[in-house]
Amino acid sequence: NLANSFIVKCKAQVVYRKIHDKEENGNFIKCGLTFLDMDLNDHRRLLSLLHQAENQNSYISSKVDQDDLWKFFFEAGFIYPGKYSFISENKKKIKKTYKKLYTENPSIAAHFICRKKGLIQGHMSMLRFYENTWLIHHHAALKSSMIKAGLVVLDQVGKFAYDSHRLYSSHMDYLICYYRPENKFPNQIFGGAVKSIKNPKAFSLDPFSYTHFRKSVDTDNGLPKSWCLEKPQQADFQELENFYERESGGLMLKALDLEPSSDDRSNLSEEYTKLGFKRERHLFALKKKGILKAILMLNTTDIALNMSDLTNCIKIIILDPESLTKDVICKVVSILSKNFEQKKFPVLIYPSSFVEKEKIPFEKMYNFWVMNTQYSDEYFKHMGRLLKIQPV
Repeated sequence: NLANSFIVKCKAQVVYRKIHDKEENGNFIKCGLTFLDMDLNDHRRLLSLLHQAENQNSYISSKVDQDDLWKFFFEAGFIYPGKYSFISENKKKIKKTYKKLYTENPSIAAHFICRKKGLIQGHMSMLRFYENTWLIHHHAALKSSMIKAGLVVLDQVGKFAYDSHRLYSSHMDYLICYYRPENKFPNQIFGGAVKSIKNPKAFSLDPFSYTHFRKSVDTDNGLPKSWCLEKPQQADFQELENFYERESGGLMLKALDLEPSSDDRSNLSEEYTKLGFKRERHLFALKKKGILKAILMLNTTDIALNMSDLTNCIKIIILDPESLTKDVICKVVSILSKNFEQKKFPVLIYPSSFVEKEKIPFEKMYNFWVMNTQYSDEYFKHMGRLLKIQPV
């Protein structure tokens, strides 16, 4: 019971029990407990108190005025002309989604705000998007801020993950984020962790080529003869794992629920539906004469749940590029485009060598970063060497 403000119910384990003798008011017993699990909302409220005790301008999943939030996004330069065009086309749907995210405190999302004198100075958010994986995104700070608000919210996210990942209810085995390699700040923070720690089973980085496809009006025409698109079998996932171990050896398949042991999970999608959000995932195996050429993952969510629509996209992992052409890829994407509401949607292709070989036009590269939260101590050591978080 904390300050008569709320009661936290939890599962805990006694770590130690000490009897103290000869005290003024008699003997007493001191017990040390470790939290095993608790309700996510209770845990966030507890962490909110702790974060604000350390920094009075740090807020976790607090209610945010929508006008203040959008004003901040524009002033921080987070919403640039191209992104604004996308937002303006879907204005009503996006505002409805963000109202739920920032006022109802859903269990599948968290946001971190640095606020001073009533004004938002920095922002970062997280989204549980795979079974045991949270996506870090929407990092922004006012350029005029001299209080390093961007670092403050980054530090908040790190501490939140450190304090949450051991709780079963958090489902936080992995943290992921996408960033442009030419963006110096995330490249120094996230890419630097990969280079510094040098353990692909702790931190990994995989580059994706990113482009947009326009939704096709004709999605019924079949693939060329001898090609087929079908539901992946256990053997296909095993082949994917073998390929990825040779190609990278990182954490991507674990984070994206693409391991052979991963079943057709629907619990998370059901959780989204219960909270009033949309999340669907469809997996496909592209084969020629029975030979696996690529695995495709199609995600559909509420528009702009991620501002770059990286939660509303098709990921294509090329295992065998032989006889696989740009035309076949375009045809497959055209067939799958019927699943999207929007006229344009992103397609991410791995590895990038296939995009170069087939001369597929792409707009940018995204590094896909994964952190195994069991190695969070190493991450904080890296951060400590790199940055000094200044109190606000």
